[in-house]
Amino acid sequence: MLGIQQKKGDPDRLCGRMVAYAKITPSAAKDQNSGPIPFASMVRNGILAVRGEFEKNSNIKRFLQHEAGASSVDKGISEMIEHIKESGGELPEGLDIDSFRDRLEELSSMEIIPVPAKIMFYDDEAEILEENADIYYIGEFTGMSQAHLCITSLPILYQAKYREQQSAEEQSYINELLSQIETDGLITSKPEGGEFLPGKGNLLTFVGNLQELLERQVVPYLLYQAAEEDQFTASLNRFNEFMVPYKEPKDVQLIGATLRKLRTNENNVKERFRLELLCRKVSAMYHEKFEELPGIQRKLAELDLPESKNLDEGNL
Repeated sequence: MLGIQQKKGDPDRLCGRMVAYAKITPSAAKDQNSGPIPFASMVRNGILAVRGEFEKNSNIKRFLQHEAGASSVDKGISEMIEHIKESGGELPEGLDIDSFRDRLEELSSMEIIPVPAKIMFYDDEAEILEENADIYYIGEFTGMSQAHLCITSLPILYQAKYREQQSAEEQSYINELLSQIETDGLITSKPEGGEFLPGKGNLLTFVGNLQELLERQVVPYLLYQAAEEDQFTASLNRFNEFMVPYKEPKDVQLIGATLRKLRTNENNVKERFRLELLCRKVSAMYHEKFEELPGIQRKLAELDLPESKNLDEGNL
């Protein structure tokens, strides 16, 4: 649109963090270093860039997880469903689905104060592309005022698009919560009837502990299905569908590849350790425990070093 290129990120799944940058011709920066707005001071190495962050507490799921805590959310829903069981399928006294829906939607529509984009300085484009954000290149400009106008307007459009996507996810999440109450199916409960993943949704509607789900249900179930190719493939496809919203699809692919290796040698200690680390990494990403990631990444890298071959012999 208007010559703007998205250099990084998925336009259909914005992450809530964005960087926009423009290239400025040397003459433009030199000629506009005076006046009420010192445009040239915003440019470094011929790059004018801004960064905006709009994801903090931006949706009801994040609100419930961060403000109420995932465990208390699970407990609250569990108690409602236990009451439903005990009362023969009737809703708890005083709980009206419509009013409950209204309350959830009220929470989901809370206005979040916009976080203004701020000027950033980078050495080059390669450094910009290392950012964990959706990245946009708006073009080259010979006029600083035009570049400034464009680059400060883009975060407003970005935030509107991001909120629109969040709104659609909100509605899906609310419907899933309500369906759990209405149909007696808790999203964090152990699946019945051979299903190894909770509910019929995906990671967007999951509010439990992801590491526990992976280690206690998903991995054991998939390894149990290892002997039957068709069943294993179908189950792995179901897992991949569940994990579609996860922001680093390569991690999910590596889990699948590691499970396939373990199909032929389930006693491969090195691959079992790799699978454990990948589950921990995916969970840390999902629950935003980013401080755990460097240690996990380091251990994953060490697995592929020559000296790590002793793991195959059972020495962790």
